Amino acid sequence: MSLIPRRKSLVLFDLDGVIVDSRSNMEAAWAAVRRETGVTVTFEAYFAEIGRPFQDIMARLGLSHDGRRIETTFRRASALHLAETPLFEGVEPMLAAAAASGVKLGVVTSKDSARTQLVLDRLDVGFAIVMTPEERMRGKPAPDHLLYAMAICNIDPVETIFVGDMESDAEAARRAGVDYAHAEWGYGEQPAHYTLSAASPAMLSTQLFG
Repeated sequence: MSLIPRRKSLVLFDLDGVIVDSRSNMEAAWAAVRRETGVTVTFEAYFAEIGRPFQDIMARLGLSHDGRRIETTFRRASALHLAETPLFEGVEPMLAAAAASGVKLGVVTSKDSARTQLVLDRLDVGFAIVMTPEERMRGKPAPDHLLYAMAICNIDPVETIFVGDMESDAEAARRAGVDYAHAEWGYGEQPAHYTLSAASPAMLSTQLFG
């Protein structure tokens, strides 16, 4: 892992692939979509697009014509077992260390607010800001949610870092003018030209809060 260039005042986290290991949950939800709607797109094709707002994924997969019904089915199936979906090992101590260090914490995710809250309710730390898809803002890889989170927290981009695991996360960080740290324990390959990464939550904790 490359060293974080300076201590940060605001650390924003993606949710899926960074805090919660939700791949199996998403796979089961997509299986329900295929079963109930007749969609033939594979889970692998869907999974390659995660990190973007759901309807953006539908458009990229050629499913916009039935996107709302697919999303409703997916959300319902996902929510049934989300409380049982595991957090990544080491995430809770990392967040505890963050809280003890005094930095502000936030979440910027493409998961809807209801399912996001099901995950966050399991954590013993508070978040200064939680950003979920908002009709008035563009989703990742656009920078809108990161910029809004910093504005609400009254923190400049130079004092902020975004921790993600997908190309869309890195691109959103670049466009928002903030540092990006890649969670190697997540689902995506580290994007080219981004040197900050951590192999585990423990390593990230040492760099950011140690």
